[in-house]
Amino acid sequence: MRRGRAASPISRGSAAVLLSAAAALLCSCSSFFHGSAPQRDGALAVPGLTAPVEIVRDRYGIPHITAQNDRDLLFAQGFAHAQDRLYQMDTERRLAGGELAEIYGEKALPADRLFRHLGFAARAPALFASWPHKTQELVRAYCAGVNAAMDSLRAWPAEYRLLRIAPRKFTPEDVAAVGLLKAFGLAQWVEEATLYKVAQRLPREKLEELLPRVPPGSPVVMPGTGPAAALQPVSPSVLFEGLASLRRTLGEFPRSGGSNAWAVSGRKSATGHPILANDPHMVLPCPSLWYEVHLTAPGMDVYGVSFPGAPGVVIGHNRKIAWGFTNAMLDDADFFVEKVDGERVMFRKKWVPLVRRVETIRVQGGKNETVTVQETPHGPIFSPMLPGVAAALSFHWVGYDGGDPVGALLALNRARNPEEFLAAVSGFPAPAQNVVYADEAGNIGVAMAGRIPVRKGGGGLLPVPGDTGEWDWKGTVPFSENPKVWNPPEHFVAAANFPPAGRSYRHYLSRLYEPADRGRRIIRMLQSKEKLSVEAFERMQGDVLIPEAAKTVALAIRVAQKREAESPAFRDAAKILSEWDRSAGADSRGAVLYEVFYEKLIENVFRDDLGDDLYEEFSRSSRLAWNAMDRAIERGDSLFFENAATGRKDSLEDLVARSLLGAMNFLKDRLGGVASTWMWGRLHQATFEHPFGKNRYLQRWFNIGPNAVPGDGKTVYKEEFRHGTDFSVLVGPSMRQVVPLGFRKMARSVITTGESGHFFERHYKDQTPLWLSGKTHPVWTEREEIEANAESRLILTPK
Repeated sequence: MRRGRAASPISRGSAAVLLSAAAALLCSCSSFFHGSAPQRDGALAVPGLTAPVEIVRDRYGIPHITAQNDRDLLFAQGFAHAQDRLYQMDTERRLAGGELAEIYGEKALPADRLFRHLGFAARAPALFASWPHKTQELVRAYCAGVNAAMDSLRAWPAEYRLLRIAPRKFTPEDVAAVGLLKAFGLAQWVEEATLYKVAQRLPREKLEELLPRVPPGSPVVMPGTGPAAALQPVSPSVLFEGLASLRRTLGEFPRSGGSNAWAVSGRKSATGHPILANDPHMVLPCPSLWYEVHLTAPGMDVYGVSFPGAPGVVIGHNRKIAWGFTNAMLDDADFFVEKVDGERVMFRKKWVPLVRRVETIRVQGGKNETVTVQETPHGPIFSPMLPGVAAALSFHWVGYDGGDPVGALLALNRARNPEEFLAAVSGFPAPAQNVVYADEAGNIGVAMAGRIPVRKGGGGLLPVPGDTGEWDWKGTVPFSENPKVWNPPEHFVAAANFPPAGRSYRHYLSRLYEPADRGRRIIRMLQSKEKLSVEAFERMQGDVLIPEAAKTVALAIRVAQKREAESPAFRDAAKILSEWDRSAGADSRGAVLYEVFYEKLIENVFRDDLGDDLYEEFSRSSRLAWNAMDRAIERGDSLFFENAATGRKDSLEDLVARSLLGAMNFLKDRLGGVASTWMWGRLHQATFEHPFGKNRYLQRWFNIGPNAVPGDGKTVYKEEFRHGTDFSVLVGPSMRQVVPLGFRKMARSVITTGESGHFFERHYKDQTPLWLSGKTHPVWTEREEIEANAESRLILTPK
């Protein structure tokens, strides 16, 4: 048994010094850390169980858990999560609570300030208390399992031993706080703050050009879309400084960058029954965001991926149904410009008291910091109070309004038909998701889960006045009116972050969606085949064609050919692009030139007006950059074509020529002067980064990669790179699943890394080769299959 002291700061020196020194230790005695490997075989008596539970791990380390009741089942899930992913769970708990500086020092302070302002940990006790008794009981059981696993460890995982700290016990409030964190990562908030800063810097006409629009001909899940947006504004410095700090400390915030999901009915399926596919696009940390698990108890037999730190299966299938999630891109958050006077704020034309929250951030190796958060009736104030200015920016989000996401998820795990499925997802508060559904009986469909705000003043993508009440929310849309589609005549359904509804839909949803390219490509592939198989679905998930690039490529070729006499680079560019098949393969010359050219074009059009600092924020939200750039190309003109250096307006042709030359020069500098050796994968690489991997001495043990990958931010096989910086992948398929209903033995799945969070174990990265090659592993759910592929067996008994 390993019983360490509660989480405490490192006694002397900085975490960076300790991590660097740890590299030498790892070189000489990595076997030292094997002592932290958990017990996965034999029998173990633990307090908190009511009956024995079996955890069989297969040859991918995936636990198949069998219990006699729900409480013991989720206890054992918490136990398995903590055995394999304790440091990851603890880190996310610290992130949600604003406690990173306690480990990482002053560099993490801005991130902690952000999350103290968001107040997830502060809201968690009331949120947990609002959950039904049944949900509370099961969450307590899950946490008891986590804590029992912690008590069973012979030594803390390597990260704790390197940092010389120990984790505290897990509580139900931790589950609630991390649930808010996960939902917030899929909410629509960063773009609104960025557009606010744009509104302060640029004239209204140029701001209008940057406001996103749904492109003509965009697919929709079902017919319908809401009212036009209104504009107003404030300074979210806490937000931007916090996100920058987080990137330096842990990596990118766990946001969604889109997702794909589709299903076909038996009429279009090679099996004669529905088939469903899903691959959610998220950041790619190490270990994976996801943890595969198979949960079995009376009335429950569900397989899929879970979040370490929370009970249940998020995406998966049971014996009757399968489901997948894609972000609905709902505008579910607003910033309000508040009128503040001392300790009061104007709310609905009346002065009301501000609520103050005072918290202390512990700082490793430094002085503790006291943070005072002011709360308005709308939510916490993000922007600092400015001397002599009675204005502040508050934040309101659907996730602050309560709900029982755990209960909804567990009901979904048990659902057997469309009625039970809809009843389950109707209780899902946030984040809004298009949930694609298929069942053994032959039904397919999509239902939007999540609460849709009803705004008095309509929807928009800029902050609105908070003093009059004219822009307040007046409730949410009844779930019965959420967009849905069932068993359409096309015999397929799809959702890929395009609008859930078209113009006839009477409620405002959003103006900001992913580019329509992926959705159009998926629909064309589904339409093109009379019958589709599991293998065909997997090929679709790996598709890297960029058909929507045709117009831009033709423009670039035309400009290059007209200017061949000016530079040999134009001749070479025209040849490379003319030979390109518009497939973004890792070995493609055409892809690497196109991607760099398009990046240079965005930069040449928008950087001068926005300035370096704001351009970086703007381009980080690729949805904004793509939307504005594609519309400028379509029109052939833009106010942003004005050239301040020359005092005249550039033509689109001028900007294309400059961008082509810039791309050719960039590639020669980065990849060498021999164009035949240029390949997209030499620039476009994915690294699964562990927080310790930010230390160069520890990268080789904790990080996986870099590895060359195909695709880009608009392909079905989405591998979105960091705009405005380099071409390393930021967002990609965090998992993939294909489920043929009625033929569960044929189901397939893969995550990015492996089940284990222990760097020295085989299952730390054994799924990475499959993920990189576009492959999956079999899903074993039948008893004989599990036994045939069993690697270990642990029996937990009541103590």
